[in-house]
Amino acid sequence: MKRFLKIIGAIVIVIAIPAIIQKVMMSGKADENQAALAKMADEFNATLPKKIDRYFTVTRAEIQQDIWRIHITVDPKAPIDPYQQKQYKDFAIQQICGSEMKVILKKKITIEYLYTYTDSAGEQKLRISIPPGSC
Repeated sequence: MKRFLKIIGAIVIVIAIPAIIQKVMMSGKADENQAALAKMADEFNATLPKKIDRYFTVTRAEIQQDIWRIHITVDPKAPIDPYQQKQYKDFAIQQICGSEMKVILKKKITIEYLYTYTDSAGEQKLRISIPPGSC
């Protein structure tokens, strides 16, 4: 579990690009926020896939209405435990609230991490959503 928590922290750092966060901070209207985040997703996607470590790869970022979603593919051998979702979420909140990413939450946009992994039952998805007001 500690390894997975470190990955969440690494993903926050990879995504928290100060120049992009400034674009979102300077925008006051919802439409402008959406446009800034869509541009941010396009710019970020141009650098993907980005391997975080041997188990986790960031594959895509997207904005859908009021959700900023990061897609992460997880190697089948990764130490992921879907029953620890609350701990993963608590750690993600801690990391986001301690970084410039909190600006996105202040703009009433949810930050969501979508982990896709394979286990004995087949392909699974673990969704960690950090809603506005979490900080």
